Amino acid sequence: MPILTSPAGAAAAPQTRWIPRARDAAIFASCANLYSTALANVALFVFLVMLACVLAGPERRKLAWSTFPRGVALAIGLYLGWQVLGMVYTDAPLASAWQSLYADRKILYILPFALLFGTEAAKRRFLAAFLIANAVALVLSFLMVAPSVSHLIGRQPTAVLHSHVTQGMSFAMAFFLSLWYMTQAKDRRWRAFFLVLALGFLVNIVIVTTGRSGYVAFLVFIVACYGFWRGPRGILLGLGAAALISLSIFYASSTVRERVMLGVHEATHYMEATGESSLGRRMLLYHVTLELIAAHPILGTGTGSFKAHFSNTVAQRYNDWKAVPFHDPHNQYLFVWAENGLPGLAAFLFLLVSLYRACDKRTPYGQMAAASLLAWCATSLFSGHFRTFPEGHMIAFVLGALMTRIQPEPAAPGTDAWR
Repeated sequence: MPILTSPAGAAAAPQTRWIPRARDAAIFASCANLYSTALANVALFVFLVMLACVLAGPERRKLAWSTFPRGVALAIGLYLGWQVLGMVYTDAPLASAWQSLYADRKILYILPFALLFGTEAAKRRFLAAFLIANAVALVLSFLMVAPSVSHLIGRQPTAVLHSHVTQGMSFAMAFFLSLWYMTQAKDRRWRAFFLVLALGFLVNIVIVTTGRSGYVAFLVFIVACYGFWRGPRGILLGLGAAALISLSIFYASSTVRERVMLGVHEATHYMEATGESSLGRRMLLYHVTLELIAAHPILGTGTGSFKAHFSNTVAQRYNDWKAVPFHDPHNQYLFVWAENGLPGLAAFLFLLVSLYRACDKRTPYGQMAAASLLAWCATSLFSGHFRTFPEGHMIAFVLGALMTRIQPEPAAPGTDAWR
């Protein structure tokens, strides 16, 4: 076997032995995260070991350092740094403060993913694996709602993916990804396949998956697509299209209509309700959290202190389901403000702006990343999707793999530079 040698005076190019392995481990972790927390943790451990092997050897020079989002790294440092400062004045136990800080570790995965997925081939590989993982879940989801399957397992089946929230948001992304693949396909059979796949995701979101976050993410993706297509005017078109689609689905789907009307009833009658409900719990959380913010508007109550302050407040007022302790207000922005004050909220908003600006919106990959970020920003008004395990990891993986500009592919050995 011939040995390739470098020209005289030139350093030998490092062989890419660990980078492909680390990239495959990262892709597997991204797919495993959709299905299982335990499987995702194992996959992430393997990924970190592979990444350490890359960074410890000469291959680190072949990572995407030229497209690395340094501004995002700075914003992450400011956001997490202020939380560390919040541990100085918090009245929460040290274990609770560290637990709150640890919950935000997901955003750190943006940085190594950005180093590994610099080329277009790597980004496409990531998208293909993501779509395949969702397509498998889609088929299983339809199979599980079949009456014969429900009778066989003796109960109504739950979501195939981690939860209905995870499934709804992931299927919303997969719907638009399928449409993009349809536009890329040259063969009519493949175009038809991806169109049917997209319709399958849409039908599942509307009829099978009950997570309301999926509805919100789907509508945000519509507005974002129109905005990237037509600019500022496209945003207005997107809002009109989202409103039209929402009304159409609302009246056409009894599942969506029942979920929406149930949520309205829960939100407006939570004080007199005898039992806990999803929207009723959220309304109580918002009400008490705003009181906590009003009492400590500047610095907040300190990192990891929300559960103790919320629990003490409701325990003094109620003796039913409203007195149950809770660790999160189901609003990412209110949570950050309550614990880390106005500087913490400003650092978090600065991080979101930095992430959006780092998305290379001249490419479809950067547009996908930006649209996903906007969807997460919208759903985090009703949850903490940057901190929850599956959704927090999912957005970190998507942003890290897709948002940076495309790094030029290395030339094949023996190929002229201009080719």
